[in-house]
Amino acid sequence: PWVFKEIEERRVWDISATERLDMMKEFAAFGLEHWGTDSQGVSNTRRYLLEWQSFLHRYIPAGILEVLPQRMNDRPPAFVGRNDLETLMASSLARDWIKISEMILGPTPDDFTFVPKHKSNSYED
Repeated sequence: PWVFKEIEERRVWDISATERLDMMKEFAAFGLEHWGTDSQGVSNTRRYLLEWQSFLHRYIPAGILEVLPQRMNDRPPAFVGRNDLETLMASSLARDWIKISEMILGPTPDDFTFVPKHKSNSYED
C-alpha cells in the first residue's frame, strides 16, 4: 500500500509498525463492512487478513536495512524489530499472524486453525 507513495514522492518511506497495524485495521474494517460483523463475516475477514499477512511478514523496514535502496532479489537479513510489534509482524509463524489478527478482530474461536495458501519458494526462512 505504501509503495505508491514511495514512487510518487521518489523516496523510501520508513513506515512504522504502528502505521502498518493501522493499515491492517483499515483492511479489517473494509472486510467487516463487506462481509458483515456476524461470526461468518469476522471469519472471512480474518482469513483474508491472515493471507495478506503471509505476504506482509516479508517486509523489512527501511530503517533496519544496512543498504538503501533494497533490491528485489536481496535475501532478507535476520533482524529484530525496533519494538515488539515490529518483531511480531516480521515473524514467519502463522501463530504470530493469528496474534496480530486477534489484536484487530478479537479472540479466535477455540477450533480455529490457519494454514497459509501461499508459501514463497524464493528463499528459505
